[in-house]
Amino acid sequence: MANQFRRNAIGRVTALLVLAGCAGVGVLAQAQGSTQATLTLRASMPQSCTVALSTTSATLDLNAGVTNLPVATVEERCNASNGYTVSMVSKNGGALSAGGANIGYTLHYGDTNSSTGTLAAERGVSGNARQTVLSVSIPPGTNRQAGDYEDTVTISIAAK
Repeated sequence: MANQFRRNAIGRVTALLVLAGCAGVGVLAQAQGSTQATLTLRASMPQSCTVALSTTSATLDLNAGVTNLPVATVEERCNASNGYTVSMVSKNGGALSAGGANIGYTLHYGDTNSSTGTLAAERGVSGNARQTVLSVSIPPGTNRQAGDYEDTVTISIAAK
């Protein structure tokens, strides 16, 4: 915060007050010996949307199958004025793949589910961090082809 005082040609004191903060706040005030003064406050907050991922060391049992097995926690944060959307897209369309073999699975994100490989969770306005568990369900199966199965899920966040 900085205060500066100047004397003008007829001896009146003019005050200039400038405040600066993390949101870019600027304040100007001027009084020149009158009975009234005005103050204009202006601020701006840039839009910011971020997503972070904390994975677990979950084991996907392809023989016995798994139901709602937590595989990650997603921290989402967005201060967009109309809310935001968290989207997930599977590289293999919701299937674990090994060579030519595929095993379908279901993603669970909070109360949103998808077995098609795409999922979207709509969120309202909030600047606060929100943590949501990402889980997977895979049906049991004993006649599966041997191999190392994998899929890549891309998680993104965007303002509405």
